[in-house]
Amino acid sequence: MHQRREPQLDPGRLFDTFVDGVYTLAYRIVRDRHHAEDVVQETFIKVVRSIGTYRGDGPIAAWIYRIAYREAITVTRRRTEEPVDPVEALVRAERAGGSVEEQVLAGELAIRLDEAIGTLTEPVRAAFVLRDVEGLSTADVAVALDVSESAVKMRLARARESLRMQLEEYLR
Repeated sequence: MHQRREPQLDPGRLFDTFVDGVYTLAYRIVRDRHHAEDVVQETFIKVVRSIGTYRGDGPIAAWIYRIAYREAITVTRRRTEEPVDPVEALVRAERAGGSVEEQVLAGELAIRLDEAIGTLTEPVRAAFVLRDVEGLSTADVAVALDVSESAVKMRLARARESLRMQLEEYLR
């Protein structure tokens, strides 16, 4: 007889719900869209394979992001750092809309933001992306990264201060 899963644990629904957030986290850590796509794929393969081991101790989002974070760290350690793709930066500027000047500034800011985020250490970068980009609560980020809430808060403070200093000319 077919085993029935709770709707919130349906792998297809989990994929639809979390794929964008997992990709964002992966991209911000590995800094390459192809590698980020690999991280997404490996993350959801692991989610499907181990869905039966999820105990429900914390939010499902934290469990999935923890898997994604570990996959991204694995990919990062296996490869050398690659520069930001300038073609992707131009595409982002075009999508920003508005005047040519606004497009250039938006594209430049996007490039600088990516570069600034890239200078953060992996643990600080992951905390920043999960909290400030993906909008997880501090408690959920702590669960996803397997650290205390105070460690998350310290990492966020470091990330924000570093980004503020690096992007100071754009924040005026």
